[in-house]
Amino acid sequence: MSLYRTKQSIKARILETQKLIDMVGNHPIMSVGLVEKLNELHHQLDDLANVETEAKIQLLFSGNAVMGSQGIKSSFIAKTITPFQEMVKTQFAIVRFGSVGKRGQAKNASNTELYLTSLPTGSFGVELSQLASTDLFAATDVSSAIKQVITLVANTSSNDELFESTIENTPKRNLINLKKFLYEIANENSILKMESGEVGIEISPDDIKEAYNRVSSTVDEEEEVLITGVFRGLLLDSGRFEFQDTDGIKHSGFISEDISEEQLVDYNSYLNIECKIHLRIHKTAFKTGNERTDYELLEIMSLTSS
Repeated sequence: MSLYRTKQSIKARILETQKLIDMVGNHPIMSVGLVEKLNELHHQLDDLANVETEAKIQLLFSGNAVMGSQGIKSSFIAKTITPFQEMVKTQFAIVRFGSVGKRGQAKNASNTELYLTSLPTGSFGVELSQLASTDLFAATDVSSAIKQVITLVANTSSNDELFESTIENTPKRNLINLKKFLYEIANENSILKMESGEVGIEISPDDIKEAYNRVSSTVDEEEEVLITGVFRGLLLDSGRFEFQDTDGIKHSGFISEDISEEQLVDYNSYLNIECKIHLRIHKTAFKTGNERTDYELLEIMSLTSS
């Protein structure tokens, strides 16, 4: 049983025991035993708070993909596990390094490989776990990445405003995989339960379909431009930069992963002077009509450069 289900079970038993105590009142025999049981349950719950969180998640489904508690379509599992695994890899890179490359595999992807370790029933689904890793702290970071993916899915299924605010810091790679993940679940008219550690959510088939519609209705456009402006500085740790255009308006954005740290250090020579700034502009339009513009620094050049 997952840590989440264990906690929920203990909490339910605490409520039941408290109701019995209220019913028996000050009975000299029955009340004593029930109070002892209640205290023991509270101790068990407190002990679980100190349990080291495992890098593990249970994904539970229903609908057309599931045959009661007997089994689940292998093709459905293949199509849902793959994009989920990729979201965890991307989120792990953000947890560990603060950024993720826009091409190729996420950094240290081997530490995030999840294995199918169980087939939980109730609804029917899969349990995915990180097994042996050479990185001592990988389990903690993978656990955090899994929970952040759960939050992404939950917020996407909640409402337009929460979805839009959530994806402000979500890489495009994760939006693509989120769309694939939700499509397969919506196509099978399934619920989705996700349980990892102390976190658990359940999303209805209607909310899954609405979540998929939110993601699929999001339009992304990119263009590259060369502008004249004043370079205001950059931060290596956060991977962000700031510039001021010719109208005096300040803008900030992310630094391309393709620029080496040595080159970024050299860019300090352009600090507070007018120069040419090569940018990739990302525009995201939501079905609500709201739009978001992000800037990605590709290169800085002198005004005389061609």
